[in-house]
Amino acid sequence: MIEILACGSGLSLQDGGRHGWRRYGVPAGGAMDARSMALANTLLGNAPEAPLLEIVQQGAKIQILQDMWLALAGGDFCSDFATGCAQPVAAGQRLIFDKKATGRYSYLALPGGVQADSWLGSVAVDVRNGMGLPIQAGSRIMSQGAQPTIVTPQAVARRIARDQQSHIPGQEIHLKLYRGPQFTSFSSVAQQQFITNEWSVSTRSDRTGYRLEGLVLEVPASIASEPVLPGSFQVPGNGQPIITMHDGPTVGGYPKIAVLADTDLDRLAQCVPGTKLTFSWQT
Repeated sequence: MIEILACGSGLSLQDGGRHGWRRYGVPAGGAMDARSMALANTLLGNAPEAPLLEIVQQGAKIQILQDMWLALAGGDFCSDFATGCAQPVAAGQRLIFDKKATGRYSYLALPGGVQADSWLGSVAVDVRNGMGLPIQAGSRIMSQGAQPTIVTPQAVARRIARDQQSHIPGQEIHLKLYRGPQFTSFSSVAQQQFITNEWSVSTRSDRTGYRLEGLVLEVPASIASEPVLPGSFQVPGNGQPIITMHDGPTVGGYPKIAVLADTDLDRLAQCVPGTKLTFSWQT
């Protein structure tokens, strides 16, 4: 068992998300960086999408209430526990997420996964849609198992190779995109400006959508509402693209100039505000 002393910039329960509900207007949600979630869980022998804690950058403080194993992957924000590692921790120990490092999300896994009630097949917290159990200071989190299934009594730690977390970007990132459903509705000038301009991630970005700041694009007429997938680049009336993320709406009426491949969503999710983005087209 662990206790949350402070949530810092953000802390929530996440897993692989709730699938099969988009046609009812329910987004899948789940871990923003599915790759780091799977790495943390794999270090303990958990299922890759087992429930765990998603921690946003700095400020979180966690008290260990009994001897146990933990695993951490994603952003290297904890002074007391290296990312990409599973190791035993002792009752009374504190984990303080106070380091500045690249990335936006860190994932803390417990043996067997976190115990939590399921909402539509997932424990994932989706504040915007009112699903999942919010975490706050004083919350106590229990694991489903007492010990990892993959660690022998003689082991002192397990680590993953550094290059397995190489998807976490620095201050700049280049992404290859597919042309969106309404790409041809944009003028040739706007199409060219979108690809040649450098964009930056706005401070107003969250689990719903990452807003981009840069040159103002000429926007075509609104469209009838239609399905929107995570990774869709919608362009509202202000000409500044918004990338739909995991908790974003399932339908929308803004024209979509581009779509990001699912395999690159983890890289995008780890981009902090101010990260510079450039794009090119998938061939």
